[in-house]
Order: sequence, then structure tokens, then C-alpha cells
Amino acid sequence: MTKNLKFLVALVYITSSVCFYAYGQEAGSFTDTRDGKVYKTVKIDNQVWLGENLAFKTESGCWVYDDVKDYATTYGYLYSWEAASKACPSGWRLSSMQDWWYLSTYLGGDDQAGGKLKATGTTSWKSPNARATNSSGFTALASGQSGDKNMEYLGSAAFFWTNSDDDDAISWCAALSSTDGELSFLQTEKKNGYSVRCIKISDKTDKVFDFW
Repeated sequence: MTKNLKFLVALVYITSSVCFYAYGQEAGSFTDTRDGKVYKTVKIDNQVWLGENLAFKTESGCWVYDDVKDYATTYGYLYSWEAASKACPSGWRLSSMQDWWYLSTYLGGDDQAGGKLKATGTTSWKSPNARATNSSGFTALASGQSGDKNMEYLGSAAFFWTNSDDDDAISWCAALSSTDGELSFLQTEKKNGYSVRCIKISDKTDKVFDFW
């Protein structure tokens, strides 16, 4: 093998390895024993996330978007913050701001992370679904929100509760939009209805941000 050929082979191997470690993920599954629902899971770096929105029906504080048929099957439920804080199954918890910051940093920062988190195409997301690659395997869908007076943004945006407990009325959510590839963080009222992505409880991930 010539030196040039060896160099090209080595370059392809290194490039492939870097791409795998930067954007690769491990897919799995989890069964919620409370209702028997099977969820996809995805490991991104050292975090294990549900690969779908939570679809556990709580006694109160959860809604189906405008009573859309099969909405919960596809998008999960929309939860108030109080319901979301208690909705994750045993061994899992509501994701924190720190979890999202860690995920964003791993995916290249807020400006890049949104596109890597969004499902591709325009089945869930309205056009243009800007910069969507889903290279993280997170497969975020445009599940919309339940606001004070109406439900809106189905197809246009996704909002995910964090466990941030600023005060009795306010928390934070992570947000994605069809019109850009950014990951945003918004302060919002706890009475609103947003999607939930649980993260697996782990000594490794739960201690990453002990210094915050």
C-alpha cells in the first residue's frame, strides 16, 4: 500500500470516528410499567433520554391538543409544570436546565443544537423546518402548547418543561421552532401546557452540574 493510499485510509477512518463520536447515539427502549407503554430511548453522550414525548395520563394537569384524534399517540400529552414535575416514571426525572445546557453544548451550542434535535421533513414540522437533521436521534416533534386561553403552534414549535422552580408561578422551558435551527430557553408560566422529555437518573449525569 502506497503512502498516499495509507494516508487516505487513515483520514477516512479518523473522519468517520469523529463523526460517530460527535453525532452518534445509542437507541434503546423502555417500558413504563404504569400503563405498559413502550418508549424509544436515545443515549446522547452520557445522557439517556426518552426518544419520544411522555404520554402518561396524569389525574389532572394534562391535555390533548384541541382534542386532535391520536394526538397523544404521536405527540404525548401537554402537561402543566406541576403535573410534569411528577409525571416521569420510576428511574427517570423531569429534565433540568442543566441537562439541556449540557446537551446543547455537546451538539455545538444553542445556535446549532435545535436543528440536530428536530425530526426531519414536514410530516410533523411545517415548512421550512429550518436546518433539521435529527443527527442527535432526539426526534423532537412540533407538539405545540396549551396557553392560558387556547392551544397553538402545532406544527410550528415544540416546548419542553424543565424542573426549574423559580417561584410559585414561573419556570423555564426549552423551545424549538420550524423557522430556525436554534435551541431557545424561555421563562414561562407554570400553568401552561408543554411536552415532557424525561431523562434517566444516573450518578454520572446528575453530578455533571453539581457546581451550579
